Amino acid sequence: MIFDSLDNWRQYSALPAWKLALEYLQSLGPESPVGEHLIQDRDIYAIVFDFQSKNLLDTTLEAHREYVDIHRALSGPEVHARFAIADLLDKAPYDAETDAIRFHHPDRFNALFTLVPGNFVAYFPQDAHLSQGKTDPRVQNLRKAVVKVRAKLLLP
Repeated sequence: MIFDSLDNWRQYSALPAWKLALEYLQSLGPESPVGEHLIQDRDIYAIVFDFQSKNLLDTTLEAHREYVDIHRALSGPEVHARFAIADLLDKAPYDAETDAIRFHHPDRFNALFTLVPGNFVAYFPQDAHLSQGKTDPRVQNLRKAVVKVRAKLLLP
């Protein structure tokens, strides 16, 4: 997992896929249109969507095998968490069509952080993660972007 200011993305890789993904993510803002946006066919694409923030136990805890997820909050803060896959119990088997394996929430959340506009977080295949968590008791309507990069494109 990488969690940092979007201004620092160049410090992590010079690979072309990383550059395409992060430059695209950096170009987005709260007014960016909702939907799927192809950057490099199905190898690198973005999904911009609206959601309502949730209680942590109502979020989806998942991991991916084929893609790296790079999240950016576009309109407000959301709570995220990262977990080691080995520490979790499967909730549903891996689904190749959605490239997702879902897990039961653990008894403790020990890797919580808040993603705010101006930051990004990259989750790699070894990172189980959740997002869309509430930052206060009230539900918030938020917009975010997730750029999905085929993981093999980010190997040195």
